[in-house]
Order: sequence, then C-alpha cells, then structure tokens
Amino acid sequence: MTKQERLSKRDLNLADIRERATLVAERIVLEEGVDALNARRLARDIKVSVGSLYNAFGDLDAVVRAVISRSAVMLSDTLHAAVETAAQDKRSRVVALGEAYFDFATAEPQRWWLLFEYKSNAPPDAKVQDFQIGLLEMLIRAGDGDPKSEQHRQFFLLLWASVHGLVSLACRPTIVAVNPEVARTYIGDLVDSGFNAFPIS
Repeated sequence: MTKQERLSKRDLNLADIRERATLVAERIVLEEGVDALNARRLARDIKVSVGSLYNAFGDLDAVVRAVISRSAVMLSDTLHAAVETAAQDKRSRVVALGEAYFDFATAEPQRWWLLFEYKSNAPPDAKVQDFQIGLLEMLIRAGDGDPKSEQHRQFFLLLWASVHGLVSLACRPTIVAVNPEVARTYIGDLVDSGFNAFPIS
C-alpha cells in the first residue's frame, strides 16, 4: 500500500468522524444546549478516542462551527424558498423574508441563537461572516436595492436590524410582554416604515 493510499484512508476516516460527530453534537446542542457538549462525551457517543476527535476537528469550537454551518444551510434554504414563493414586488419579497426569518427563529430558537447570539472564544469564523453577508445581499436584492451601493447596504442592514430586534424580543422567554404571534404582525409595518425612508440615490 502506498503512502498516498494510506493518507486517503486516513482522510476518509477523519471525514467519517466529522460527519458522525457533527450529527451527534447537533442533537446534544439542540436538546441540551451548547454547554452540555464536551469532547469526552462526544467521543464516547460516536465510539472514538478523544484524540481521534481532535484530529478530525482540531478543537471543540470547530465542532460547534460545524453544527452552526448546518443551521446556516437550513436558514438559507428557508429564506430562499420564501423569496421564490412571494409575490414579485419588493415589499412582498422583503416581508416574506422577514416573516420566514421570524418563523425560523421561533421554530428553531437554539439554531437561531447559535447563528446570531452564540459567542465563541475562537476568532470570528469567516464562513459565518460570509453567510451573514450573503443574507444581507439577498435582502438587498429582494428589495430592489444595489448590493454594491454602500448606502443601500447600510439601509437594508438597519432594516434587518429592526426585524432582528423584534425576533430577539419574541424569542427571549424572559421578556414576557412580547407575544410572538403579535410581534410577527409588526414585520410589515417595519418594512413599510423602512421603505418610506429608502434612499433615492
């Protein structure tokens, strides 16, 4: 057996560990929270050594990032579907995005928290930043804006921030005054208020 073949077998084994570990870690994080995840438990659950787990990922933060990546794909698919099925005027598309984002957050609060609230000790993840930039550009295009215009980027970023704030209040159980069903009805109002201030140039 050649060295290349041995490396290939090793790479396949590490890929298998990453795939199985990500699925198990996702279950733990979604059911029990990110603090319940640790390397020893995860390695035991997928029947590998802690050393093999670290060989596959590098550290536990990388495992969490893999779980976050799966959540990002789910949210992206949800938002793309919302835009594609909305009436094709800019208000309808943007409201559909806001409502889909809201519904994802309330249906999958742990995934939403991981995507937008989780603070890692590791340096900022470039993939997560690219994902968030991609969401912003999707919103800009849905609202007939120009992603290359810094003025439009700032406008839609503020619009997203207003909807994100509404979602944050509705998803936090400690703030009992904000009813999620009522909060969702305000998304259209936020979009209308935003478009009233849409920059002309």
